[in-house]
Amino acid sequence: MHKYLVLPLFLILTTLSYAQPEKFRLTYRDDPSTSMVVGWSGLSGILYYDTIDNGTNWAAYANSQNIDRTTSHKALNNHFVRLSGLQPNKVYYFVVRDASNNVTPRYSFMTLSDDPNDPMSFVSGGDSRQAVFPESCNCRAARQEGNRLIAKIRPDFIAFNGDYIRNYDVPFTYDSEDDWEDWFTDWELTVGPDGRMTPMVHTLGNHEDAVDMDKLFDVSNPSVYYATNFGGGLFRLYTLNSEEDACTNTTQTTWFTNDLQQHNTPSNTPHWKIVQYHRPMVPHVTGAIGGIVTYSPDQDMIDCWAPLLEPNDVRLVLESHAHVLKTTYGLKYSTAAGNHEKLIRDDTTGAVFLGDGSWGAPLRTPITPIPNFTRDVESLDGFFFIEVNPDSIEIRTVLFQNVASMGQLTDDVQGSGLPSGATIWQPANDTVIVIRKYPTITSTFEPINNAEKTATIAPNPAQEVVTVQFKQTLNEEVTIEVYDAKGQKCQSFMNVRDQNFKLDVSKLCSGVNYIHIVSKNDVEAHKLIIAR
Repeated sequence: MHKYLVLPLFLILTTLSYAQPEKFRLTYRDDPSTSMVVGWSGLSGILYYDTIDNGTNWAAYANSQNIDRTTSHKALNNHFVRLSGLQPNKVYYFVVRDASNNVTPRYSFMTLSDDPNDPMSFVSGGDSRQAVFPESCNCRAARQEGNRLIAKIRPDFIAFNGDYIRNYDVPFTYDSEDDWEDWFTDWELTVGPDGRMTPMVHTLGNHEDAVDMDKLFDVSNPSVYYATNFGGGLFRLYTLNSEEDACTNTTQTTWFTNDLQQHNTPSNTPHWKIVQYHRPMVPHVTGAIGGIVTYSPDQDMIDCWAPLLEPNDVRLVLESHAHVLKTTYGLKYSTAAGNHEKLIRDDTTGAVFLGDGSWGAPLRTPITPIPNFTRDVESLDGFFFIEVNPDSIEIRTVLFQNVASMGQLTDDVQGSGLPSGATIWQPANDTVIVIRKYPTITSTFEPINNAEKTATIAPNPAQEVVTVQFKQTLNEEVTIEVYDAKGQKCQSFMNVRDQNFKLDVSKLCSGVNYIHIVSKNDVEAHKLIIAR
């Protein structure tokens, strides 16, 4: 009789312990400088937070907030508290007290700066799923090493490019609830030794669906495409849904087009524009995996998304899906391209592509021959560490190696570099990729000095319209770009052949602006004064 009484009691205690608030995650729904979504699974509770570290003494915290949303999904009860009105560039400490008065460990997060002059660093990567037939690997162990890296690096945030768990498609049947349970358990390894958590910007992959993103992470747009401003204009990150056809899903592509154009005006242009999605335009793996999966360039994405990048000054693209590490030179769309599906190399204004998803998923064989616009490609576990400054972006690839011997960052400085002992990928070409604003402008924003000008600008000063008058008939097409005094591109006109090209400058800000005439081998700069 006694053992039958003990067994139910044991089960009850185990269940209660398991149900306490756990599996925390942070997501952005709004401005990363002033808001944060804190999510967890298990019992509901009240979140207590403050800029002062009060440990687990919940009553000492200055602020509290009830749960804004609860979902039940993948056998997990998920709760989300949407914090707003926070102070920029500030560390917030928090605990959750559940209905039984149990208090979680003390955690913390840091809001981001709203000053575009402040640097920022983030991690980009994807494909953290487990192995699935016919592939095999020690994938979960690799994923855990990558998560431990996050705890040591303390990036400002993570741009996750999709594929969290393994395939749910037929004929790969299994209980995906267990896989999500494992994923969230492993994600706790990203928490630093001092309780620091790292927020995520989520991308939909092909091994989850929009319901997962909505109910597990409280992603703001159920269609999983949106844009997030970072650093008060330092950069704008576009998250696209590559599970939707780029050409036939006109709603997403129209939104993307309009938003790029709206953020290409003198008063509304970030220093940088970055795009992330899951499936790559040009996968860098062999054509078939185990005779089942076929990889080929996505012509719809190339035809309907690639033409939008270079004209709108997108300089960095983040991809995943194919399970190799790859970096490219700057790429832009060209209808004249005869190979690689209309993508050609352009190191001046093209976008660098990073991929293709190596956060612990089964590694695959790199493509051969390597496209001529590819810097490097290799089968390794790793992700990208990206440092963004107003005038440059630096990219390093961190491998999931020697993690235990790495140093541990503990500072609260936004834009910190890597800790000591990090293993950096050293491929044949560039260990560190640097993207600079082009054309290069000095700290005083003075233009490049050309010995002999090929064109004149009149009138100057101007109010409404100026004419770029070339002294000779153009033998080749040029690009004319207009920059404001801060070095931000305001307008861009490609394929110019008109000897007397007229520019509408009525929307430019008063004062100093610059017109750059970009040819194949030169950049000619002119100072333009707008007087009103």
